[in-house]
Amino acid sequence: MQFDDALAYLLSLGHETLTIKLGLRNTETLLAALGNPERSYRSVQIAGTNGKGSTAAFLDSVCRAAGIHTGLFTSPHLVSITERTNVDGAPVTESQFARLTGEVKTVAEELVARGELPTLPTFFEQVTAIALLAFARERVELAILETGLGGRLDSTTAARASVGAITSIDMDHQEYLGHSLAEIAA
Repeated sequence: MQFDDALAYLLSLGHETLTIKLGLRNTETLLAALGNPERSYRSVQIAGTNGKGSTAAFLDSVCRAAGIHTGLFTSPHLVSITERTNVDGAPVTESQFARLTGEVKTVAEELVARGELPTLPTFFEQVTAIALLAFARERVELAILETGLGGRLDSTTAARASVGAITSIDMDHQEYLGHSLAEIAA
C-alpha cells in the first residue's frame, strides 16, 4: 500500500469527529488480532479538556532527554497524518505509515468477514491501532498517548496505560460525555 492509498482508505471511513464511537470493543478486538502490540511497552495516557497535547509533548521531551526511547500519539494532525505517530520526537515516515495501515486494514477486514466485528473500526480506532503497532515495531520503552475524546471509552484506553494523567476538565462534548463536570470527568 502506498501512502496516498493509506490516507484515502482511512478518510473513506468517515471524518473522525462525525464517526465517533465511544467504547473499547473494536479497538481491543483489532489489537488482539494484531498480536496485542500495546503489551510490549509501558504507556501513559493523558486525558482532559485542555492541555493534554501540550502535556503529552512536554512528557515526551522530558523522557527523551532522560534517554527513554519514546512513542507519542497525538491528535489531530496539522499537515500530515504521520504527525500523530512519533518515535523519539520524529513522525513515522510515509512508507512506514502506509505499511502499517495496510496491515491494520487487512486485519480489520478479516475480522468483519469472520463476523468478529459488525463493521470496520472507525478512522480513530484504526489510527490508534496503527500508532500502537508502530511503537511495538520500533521497540519503544514508553508510549505517551493523548486521549482523543472520552477518557475511559476512548480507543487509546485499550492500551491499558499503567499511568494516567488528567489535565483540566471543562464543559465540552456534552452530547457524548454528560452535562456536568462530574459526568464529564467520569
